[in-house]
Amino acid sequence: MKIKNLKEASAISGGKASGLALLNKMGVPVPEGFVIDDTLSLEFNEDNIRQIQQFLNELDPTKKLAIRSSARAEDGIGKSFAGIFETELNVSNDINSVLNAIRKVNASATTDVVKAYANNEEQIMNIVIQEMVEPKISGVMFSEAIDINGDDVVLFECVEGLADKLVSGSANPAQVIVKIKDNKLDESNLRIEGSLLDLSSLKNIFPFVNKIKQLSDKPFDIEWCINKDGKPYFVQARPITSTVFINKSTKNSGIIASRGYAEGETYVIDENKSDEEIKSAIDNFPDGAILVAGITETLYMPAIKKAKGIITEEGSALSHAAIVSRELGIPCIAGYKNAITLFPTGTKLVLDASNGKIIANGIEDTLNIKKSFEFGELYCFDNALKVDFSDFKVFFELTYGGLMLHMDSEDATPENMEKVERYARGVFNNSPEQHFDDKYLWYLEIERFKKLPFYNEMNQKMLEIIEKKESKMLDEFYDDSLNMLSKLVNYKLSRANNREKLIIDEIGAATNLILDAMLPLGYALRQCYFDSIDLCQKYNLVFNDLLENSDLNINDSKLLEIKNFLYNVAKNRNEVYEKICAIGATSPEYFELRNDNVTRVCGYSEKSNIDIFYSSLTDNDFETIRSIMKPYIVKTILLK
Repeated sequence: MKIKNLKEASAISGGKASGLALLNKMGVPVPEGFVIDDTLSLEFNEDNIRQIQQFLNELDPTKKLAIRSSARAEDGIGKSFAGIFETELNVSNDINSVLNAIRKVNASATTDVVKAYANNEEQIMNIVIQEMVEPKISGVMFSEAIDINGDDVVLFECVEGLADKLVSGSANPAQVIVKIKDNKLDESNLRIEGSLLDLSSLKNIFPFVNKIKQLSDKPFDIEWCINKDGKPYFVQARPITSTVFINKSTKNSGIIASRGYAEGETYVIDENKSDEEIKSAIDNFPDGAILVAGITETLYMPAIKKAKGIITEEGSALSHAAIVSRELGIPCIAGYKNAITLFPTGTKLVLDASNGKIIANGIEDTLNIKKSFEFGELYCFDNALKVDFSDFKVFFELTYGGLMLHMDSEDATPENMEKVERYARGVFNNSPEQHFDDKYLWYLEIERFKKLPFYNEMNQKMLEIIEKKESKMLDEFYDDSLNMLSKLVNYKLSRANNREKLIIDEIGAATNLILDAMLPLGYALRQCYFDSIDLCQKYNLVFNDLLENSDLNINDSKLLEIKNFLYNVAKNRNEVYEKICAIGATSPEYFELRNDNVTRVCGYSEKSNIDIFYSSLTDNDFETIRSIMKPYIVKTILLK
């Protein structure tokens, strides 16, 4: 048996012991204690018991003890093992009580929970024995976090008494967010959210936090406490396993503990049930379900490993559910009141933890604000910023509904999402609402379509018609566009060369995007929405009333003009796609066949052959096509 003072602990003694040794070396207050190495093979013979007693004699006999795990793999960079192993608190300083506590901690190293979390890897257990602190407040601190506006901050979460109820998620904490300035806490720039606590002694810990930040270039997840005399202690330090982003709260006061998106059926594990019922629920947890619980405990790990996402009624960004879900890369919302009642087992659920949205059985959380439409879903592309992250691309959209993020869902890995989040907070001072939809793909198409003849002129004319809201001009715009496509298709079938045929196909797809999406499902809706806001309020209407066929029973010429224009927009949109397909200007399979057609005509082998094709186009390729299009474009422009 090897036993040593905590100040002398090394990596061999496990993450917890070595973390405490590091804190000691930094000169911050750590409760006195020692560590016993490799306790799973410990024999409780007379010699070993005598050595343990000798170290116990060096501790304050009037203080209770904390007997804690310090497994070799615990508190590592890849896995934290947060709450996985047993901890025995308030143990009397007598040899029999200590030995019994050691046996209990040892036993926790071989449970099914640990096997599930560690993928059946055998554990090497060490045990830390420390003097207990009777805390007035305690909590968890992340020495590096990113605030909603992109600022570097330190995040404290605080509860009254022991921190175990914070880590387990059974208490909702006060949250203190302190901005960093010159690698130190800016005590003049902090905010407090959440539960009301007496935090007057919290600043006593700040000088030691500054020391930790100055002496280490690594971010730490640290447990701390402050006793009734205001003296701070640090009781655990481990590397941060994933970047902490401080997010906006969900509408019902829950918090986004781990970002992400999941769909599935709920499965409830209720800690208020009997032990037999809880064990049965864990054993029978189905793969891919969304776990709903009051709190998550370490014994839930076999179920958590199977879950697509987690919702807890209690907890915080630093609770067990939050830490584990971030490590596993699954979405989690914590502190969502009445979740067990709202989402019983079998509820079909969409968990959008990136945006704080939950849709149960097709119905969005009733506490969320209802809108006529989501601005990020409109086919508008004029306020977009494309950002290239070298191995993937996204585009941000500044809308009246906030900052929207559009990207390919296949690129939405945890690592990529962290890059995007950091960029958005730093550039926009905001966290974006995510959309994994076809709008991202259409944005890339528009960047290509802008190189086609008269595409930009058609867009400009579309915007002028929408601004004037003249239905006659709208009808003529659709008719002229269809006639133009018909002429182009006739040329394609009779005299066009192979490159011109490809260009005409692209013009058909681009025109279809304008007539079938951007005009009716984008710019017209957005313009009419803002032009009608004051009038709708005046007559106690909502925008959706203007989209109905029923009579408004009002006599307001401007509002009726908007309603009539929207009716004509919808009418034209309902007919245009079939007409374009009938002309032969596009087809439902067009984009599936497009790359093959370009490869066949041009002989490209690269995956990005459509981009290569566009980069190869010159004015000579457009000469005849322009002459066919020009009369219709000139007529359209003259309409104004």
